[in-house]
Amino acid sequence: MTISANHRKAALLLKGALLVALLAVAAISISCADTRTTRMDAWRGHPIEELIIHWGAPNGTAKLKDGRKVYTWISVYSLGRNYRSTFTTSKEGIIESWSYHDAAIPGRPK
Repeated sequence: MTISANHRKAALLLKGALLVALLAVAAISISCADTRTTRMDAWRGHPIEELIIHWGAPNGTAKLKDGRKVYTWISVYSLGRNYRSTFTTSKEGIIESWSYHDAAIPGRPK
């Protein structure tokens, strides 16, 4: 069985289109992660009250032995995926660090 030149050209075009689509998805994913990092880093040094005013009340808080506090927000996205945004503040309530990860998978702060 031989494949015609037109079929080979169509197959090559389809492979090229698939490659372009995969590269576009990868670029968008990287862009979203960079945007999230920039957005979350922007909260460092701000009072936690500003974040609460902007995002609303957290889903949970915890006080650490050293007096710092951890605030957690859970976001539910399509397909039931849950993501946890966590901010740790100083004793004075100033945001020091953050983490963002799939709530179903244990993660560590950056």
